[in-house]
Amino acid sequence: MTLNRIVALLTPLVFAPLAGVISTWAANNLPGVTLPPDKLEEVFIAGALIALAPAAQWLHGWQKYEQRQDEAILAANAGAAITSVVAAEAPPPEEDGDLLDEEFEDLDDLDDLDDFDEFEDPSIFEEDQSVPAGG
Repeated sequence: MTLNRIVALLTPLVFAPLAGVISTWAANNLPGVTLPPDKLEEVFIAGALIALAPAAQWLHGWQKYEQRQDEAILAANAGAAITSVVAAEAPPPEEDGDLLDEEFEDLDDLDDLDDFDEFEDPSIFEEDQSVPAGG
């Protein structure tokens, strides 16, 4: 049995009545506290409520914790599913470079582009031209 179920089961059955009994005993036996006998029932109820409030707060926090854990697990599973789908759709990598060699075979036939090595207007690239600063 998990801890949250133990708290949910034992708090109203054991802890709250025990807190009521302890607070009633303290109201009867502690020096300086004088209560009429008809007010002891109210002290019992107040003591029981004092025990129920922290248990309810703890159970609320526990449920929030479990919700965050479930969301984290769902996010991790979704991320793993996306990764497996992407990996399944991706083509396997080629072990040798034959694919690249086939794609770029026609690039060797570009010898007629050698004429473009020389610039048509060399004055554009002369170093003695300077641009005045600021204008």
